[in-house]
Amino acid sequence: MLRYVLRMPVTCAVIHEDSLTCPNCGTPCSAPRTPYCSEGCREMAGFVRQFRTGLIEGWIFEPEKQVALGQVLWHVLGGGRPLRTEIAPANAIKRAIAREDGRCQVCGAPATTVDHSGSGCNRPINLRAVCRACCEDRSFGDFQVTERETYQSTVEEISARIASQQPLRICDDTTTWDWRKYLAPRVHQVKIGNIKSGSSTPKSR
Repeated sequence: MLRYVLRMPVTCAVIHEDSLTCPNCGTPCSAPRTPYCSEGCREMAGFVRQFRTGLIEGWIFEPEKQVALGQVLWHVLGGGRPLRTEIAPANAIKRAIAREDGRCQVCGAPATTVDHSGSGCNRPINLRAVCRACCEDRSFGDFQVTERETYQSTVEEISARIASQQPLRICDDTTTWDWRKYLAPRVHQVKIGNIKSGSSTPKSR
């Protein structure tokens, strides 16, 4: 899996973001509790930092680390967590399917397997009962993932970001990235905007 992003990177300039944008993709973002515009962006940024850390510290050459990173990459690219599904306990799969009365949670057809709806944990609460057609945990290299419109551009972007000597995005820096510090000016501006509009800032939970 890691070979997908270990090619010659495309030329890419350093991008300077401000706090009102997602640090991973640059999309305008006003969320007050996370710097990212989506969970996908959070996961991509985390993968890039983890990979760059492995290159710097040298553990990227350890086979077990490579397997773990390969799984994360495939998930970031939209292929789910097939290796995690393969080792899911049979009783956890049965409980997840029974919880939905044996029906696929996506289309309603008979459920024949599970995929991961939350984290990569194989507890029944994180397993989603699905039929084979709706399962998002695709085998590594599955063409239904690699032929998607955004697949190649995402691979090229990740490749450039992990190979660049200088971090291309602020969230790629393994030593200085501080999401709270990045978010603080945005929260401040949101508060000012709420005061001007006469509304109150919601309390964090």
